[in-house]
Amino acid sequence: MVEEPKIFEELELELLGDDERGYDFITPEDLARLKDLDTEESRVFTLYLDIREERTQHEPIGLRYRHLVDQVLETLEETDNPRLFQWTAQRVGDLLAHTYGHLRGRGMALFAVPGRATPKGGGNVEFDLFLHYHLPEPPKDALTWGPKPALIPLLIQLDEHEPTGVVLVDRRHARFFLHYMGEVAEYNVAEADWVPPHTRALGWGAHNHMMWEETHYRQHLARVAAYTQALDRRAGWKWIVVAGPDQTPAEFLEELPKAQAEKVIGTFQLPVDANLNSIRDRTGPIVARAEAQEERERIEQWIGGLERRGPRARAGLADTMAALQEQRILYLVTLPDFTHPGWQCGQCGALIADIMAGKPDACPYCEGELETVPDVVGLAAAQVLDWGGHVEIVRQPDTQERVRQYGHIGAILRY
Repeated sequence: MVEEPKIFEELELELLGDDERGYDFITPEDLARLKDLDTEESRVFTLYLDIREERTQHEPIGLRYRHLVDQVLETLEETDNPRLFQWTAQRVGDLLAHTYGHLRGRGMALFAVPGRATPKGGGNVEFDLFLHYHLPEPPKDALTWGPKPALIPLLIQLDEHEPTGVVLVDRRHARFFLHYMGEVAEYNVAEADWVPPHTRALGWGAHNHMMWEETHYRQHLARVAAYTQALDRRAGWKWIVVAGPDQTPAEFLEELPKAQAEKVIGTFQLPVDANLNSIRDRTGPIVARAEAQEERERIEQWIGGLERRGPRARAGLADTMAALQEQRILYLVTLPDFTHPGWQCGQCGALIADIMAGKPDACPYCEGELETVPDVVGLAAAQVLDWGGHVEIVRQPDTQERVRQYGHIGAILRY
C-alpha cells in the first residue's frame, strides 16, 4: 500500500452543475451560521414549502403561503412586531412569485432576517440575512417568526442525506467528489500519473514497454486508493461509489483498503472528464437504493426488537418520550407527516405525550411547570440530533404501514 498522501488541512469544495434538476449544497459553514443565529432585537423569518409539481398543481404555492402568513399573524403579540412581519412576508411573497417563480427540487427552505425597513410603498424591507435552499425531500409547509430560526426540518434532511464519496478514475487520472443532499461537489485534489505513450518497438521491446505501462498503472491505482482512504478519514463518508471507463472501477476496488472497500455501494462506467451533472445523475440512484435498503433493515431491526420484547426497542409516544428523557435513543423512527401535541417542562426540558392521556399536573421528572407545545415529535427529533443520535424518517410505502401499526413512532436505544 502506498503511503497515505498529505491532504490539505482544509478541504475546499467547488460546487458547480446546479441546474433545473439539482438541489443546493448546504455546507457545514451554512449550518453553523444558522445555528448561531440569535436575533434579540429583530426576528428570523423561517419558511418551509413542499414544492413538488404534483402538489403545486392542486395547491398553488402562493395560496398555501398566504394561508401560512395568516396563521402566524393570528398568534403574534405587539412585542413580536407584527407590522415588520407583514412587510417581510410581503417582500418574501414577491420573491416567491417573481424571482423564485420557477422553483427547483422537491422542497424549499428560506431564512430571512429583516434589517432596515421603511413604511414607504407599504413597507420596504432590506435583509441583513437571506438564505434560500432547494431540498431533496418535501418538508411539511411551515412558517415561523421568532428570535431563532426553525431548523428541525432542515436538520432531519441533513441527517438522512449523509455524505457519499465518489471516485472517478481511469488509467492516468483520478477525480474525487462529494455527493450530498442530492448534489455533487468536487474536491480540489486530484491524482495523475504520467504513463509513457505506446512504443513502436517490436518483440521484446514492445513486451517490456507493456509491462512497464502496467506497473505504472498499478502504482497509479494504489495512489488513488491512498487518496481515497485519506479523504474518507477526513470527510467521514458514509458510502463510496466508484466510476471510470471499462474495467478500471473493478480493478481499482482490488487496491482499496478493507475499511473503504466495505463502504462501496456501487460502480458505473463514465469517462474521467465527465461533467458534474453526469456524475450526480449516475450517483443519485445508487445512493437512493442504498438509503432505501438501509431504511428497511433499520425498521426490521426495530420491529424485531419489539417482537422479541428486547430492551433496546420502544414504540409509541409515551415510551419513546420516556427513553428520550433518559438520552438513550440512538435512532428515532417516525413518519414524515406524523405530528402530535404534548407538553414540555419549562424547568428540565422534558417532553411528555400520550395519545389518550390528559395534561399532567406537573413534570413527572422534576415537578416543573408544563407548557403545551403543538408538536413533540419535531422537538424530540431536535433533541436526538443534539445528543448525537439519528432520525430515521420512514419514506418507503411498504415500511410506512408497518410503522403505523406500532404507533407511528419508536426508537432503537443505545443500551
